[in-house]
Amino acid sequence: MHVPTQPCSPPPFAATVLRRPGAVVVAVQGELDPLTAPTLREVLDESLEEQPGAVVVDLRGLTLLASAGLAALIAAHDRAVPQSRLRIVASDITPAMRTIHLTSLHDVLSVHATVEDALAAYGEYVDERPPQVLRQDSGVVREDGVKSDG
Repeated sequence: MHVPTQPCSPPPFAATVLRRPGAVVVAVQGELDPLTAPTLREVLDESLEEQPGAVVVDLRGLTLLASAGLAALIAAHDRAVPQSRLRIVASDITPAMRTIHLTSLHDVLSVHATVEDALAAYGEYVDERPPQVLRQDSGVVREDGVKSDG
């Protein structure tokens, strides 16, 4: 007996923007590949434009970090270089950190194990209050709670 199977779909990509005192944290989940990298690039561009402080990119929720995702991170890093505002979070056991090490980008990017470490390295006060969600992709959630498709 043959039972047809459904192809496995990749985990959904999500980029959630959280406001912290003096910083914005972009928490990324799922696969960061050629299809999803433009969304991250847009979110990081907006965050760097709107936030004068640190922009922390939390990659611990990624299941895949492809070259297009690396390119988005490098572009954001290059944009943030004058003030060294971009911080990357990826623990040693994540796919993102393995990719970052294989490409030697840990020598270029400011990589930290936790969001708190990244914020402390930037020199900002770490607030213990829960962060406020500003944006979540796919789809966008703004501070006023309105959701749109991008």
